[in-house]
Amino acid sequence: MARYETLFSPARIGTLELPNRVVMAPMGTGYADEDHCVTQRLIAYHVARAQGGVGLQIVEHTAVHPLGLTGERMLAIYDDEMIPGLQALTDAVHEAGGRIALQLQHGGRQANAEVIGRRPLSPSAVSVHGGGQPEKMSEQQILETVQAFGEGARRAMEAGFDGIEVHMAHGYLGCSFLSPLLNRRDDDWGGDTERRTRFAREVRAAIIERCGDDFPCWCRISADELVEGGTDLDEARRFAPLLQDAGYQAIHVSVCIGETARFASAPYYVEPGHLIEYAEGIREVVNVPVIGVGRILEPEMAEDFLREGRCDFVALGRALLADPDWPRKAHEGREGEIIPCIGCNLGCLDRSYSDGQVQCACNPWTGREVDWPGYPGGREPSRTLRVLVVGAGPGGMQAAIVAAHRGHDVTLWEQASEVGGAFRLATMAPGKSELARFLRWQEAELDRAGVELRLNTHATDQSVLQFDPDMAIIATGSTPLGPESLPYGAGGRFVLAHDVLEGEAEVRDPVFVVSNRGAGAEVAHLLAEAGHAVTLLEPGDDPAPLLPSGPKAFLLDRLEALGVTVLTGHRTLGLDAEGVLVEAPDEAQKRFDRPGTVVLALGRRANDDLASELEGARLTMIVIGDAERPRHVQAAVHEGALAARDI
Repeated sequence: MARYETLFSPARIGTLELPNRVVMAPMGTGYADEDHCVTQRLIAYHVARAQGGVGLQIVEHTAVHPLGLTGERMLAIYDDEMIPGLQALTDAVHEAGGRIALQLQHGGRQANAEVIGRRPLSPSAVSVHGGGQPEKMSEQQILETVQAFGEGARRAMEAGFDGIEVHMAHGYLGCSFLSPLLNRRDDDWGGDTERRTRFAREVRAAIIERCGDDFPCWCRISADELVEGGTDLDEARRFAPLLQDAGYQAIHVSVCIGETARFASAPYYVEPGHLIEYAEGIREVVNVPVIGVGRILEPEMAEDFLREGRCDFVALGRALLADPDWPRKAHEGREGEIIPCIGCNLGCLDRSYSDGQVQCACNPWTGREVDWPGYPGGREPSRTLRVLVVGAGPGGMQAAIVAAHRGHDVTLWEQASEVGGAFRLATMAPGKSELARFLRWQEAELDRAGVELRLNTHATDQSVLQFDPDMAIIATGSTPLGPESLPYGAGGRFVLAHDVLEGEAEVRDPVFVVSNRGAGAEVAHLLAEAGHAVTLLEPGDDPAPLLPSGPKAFLLDRLEALGVTVLTGHRTLGLDAEGVLVEAPDEAQKRFDRPGTVVLALGRRANDDLASELEGARLTMIVIGDAERPRHVQAAVHEGALAARDI
């Protein structure tokens, strides 16, 4: 039997014939230009996924109307002048052997008011969770928007797309019309389930009018908005057959609205495949293909979902940001070589490191396909160099991997008995063991690339100079800050968060975790899950300011459920034999007496001693990651790749 026989079997959506059942989910990239048109960066990004063997790529949400824009660099299709750029995209993907569709979207209530220059539009003027209140659409505005979807489809067909997906999920306009929470109208556009589907039905009719019945067209829905009063699976099972009857040739099943988006792009705290029950529920009531989505990370899981009949296609989102070659590697039996998505939500959703554009913490090539052709190899160096990398955390390992793939002779020193550096500690917090998948991939890739890894090797300035490398990459990481960083120091007993995560600290209740910029939130989680009574002292207003919003929301929910006392605005001044002295919002100083254990989680400082000692030496050297400045794994990995690319 062929490996993943069902996953790599041909299938159809309407008249669209596809070579396999792997779909690239639409994901906003921020790669469009300021006029919302296609760029070479966007083209190269999609070409890489076509070359990787994706059966169908669905291009990100694309605005059919100027009032539907959700961002300054959102792709759009509301003008014929946008067709040539879109045509260049489809031509490039087709030349690479791929098939490509476009998702048509109107932001509705979630349009960006600053970008569109006015209050967003929605079926009803409904505010959710205290958010901004949109403007109720007039019938004329609704009809104009319906025609905008039809014109967008016409332009997509003229641009050479193989099909279109109408976005009716995630709280945007199409979703809002279907939602009993967001659509409170009592006219022909709202009320009961059938009337709430009128917008979707009229959009399909407008598309058929311009493109005919045969042009492939399907829709994406939220089968559960995960908010009281909104669409749930029962309601979605009522309206899905009506969408099928309107002529939608497949249904792509997701969940959420904007306020609950963390469940659609769920982080490591949520189990893989968590949304498949919704696809299965919709598939039971329709006769058109159903696309399942939701942290489908492993080929085996994808195959199982298809073989069990829970869906007809699997949509991969962040997994294809992490590795565009996911399908090809799976088909060739090289699953172990797939760069894993670890659900960190850093480069894909947080984007603070990449100026609002999509990247991936585990794959620095994502979004750099134009700038770094042929990654991780690329241009051959003029001569083979002897490269020494010091430190086998994620940044050092990535530097070694890229340098070796480029043809250099690479040696990697690590003073510990295993790889991972400080990132290994992050994998020990509850719910975060999935992060270790990336370390395992990196360690295996070191071997595949031919890197000589030397563990238990302490680097000094003399040993580095004696090794005599042509290039040294210093990736020595960071070390935890201790009591010296407290204004009054620590005269009382304490343990370091580092040792708690390693399981090397004895802890007694009550536990006070002294945090700085969120460094203690995950330690508090670990201790609370172990049954301890925990108080978290955080000087800022946010208990976990360095985490992306999705993981943060899940972590804070868990802290609350476990009964952790979270005290923000509490700056710890020092420790003494009697307790913890803090500066609190409501009083100048406050004392917590007789703690059982005080855990210091005060952040980290650059471990730059080796770099400083080598500064005056005759040595070509670059310092990366936390050794330069403590940040997160994406910064370390990307700087490691960049350093090796520049050799």
